[in-house]
Amino acid sequence: MTSELVYHDNDRLLAWAVDRMGYPGFRFRQDAHAIGRQTDGEIRGVVIFDTWSDGDCLIHVVSDGSRRWFTREFCVHAMAYPFLQVGNRRITALVSEHNDPSLAMCRHFGFAQEGRLRRAGPAGEDMILFGLLREDCRWLKPRARAIVRHAA
Repeated sequence: MTSELVYHDNDRLLAWAVDRMGYPGFRFRQDAHAIGRQTDGEIRGVVIFDTWSDGDCLIHVVSDGSRRWFTREFCVHAMAYPFLQVGNRRITALVSEHNDPSLAMCRHFGFAQEGRLRRAGPAGEDMILFGLLREDCRWLKPRARAIVRHAA
């Protein structure tokens, strides 16, 4: 089995993510940038950044239902893009109040819960607002960056 990061296939990664999300009519913004992981040519998961502003963007995480693709190496690469390459101060996640796995992932990943957007979800549910500051991102620490060097 060959597993690899995918950086330069934005259209395929975004189409796969939209299909997996299952929200009829949903589209990512035109400024969306995707980073994916595939195994033997099959996409396993994608992280999408869009809605870019001065110092912030939204993050979306979509998977095939497995968790094996979301490795430490992938996390370092995914966080390096908005924080180190683009220079953002923060990233923002909006998660449905009913999406328990994503709520748990945001909290475990180090995002701080910052608010609630009432009835803002696709089905009228509340959306939970999370933020992660560059200085709080443990995936940018020297020990984490060593994972990328060893993986290269």
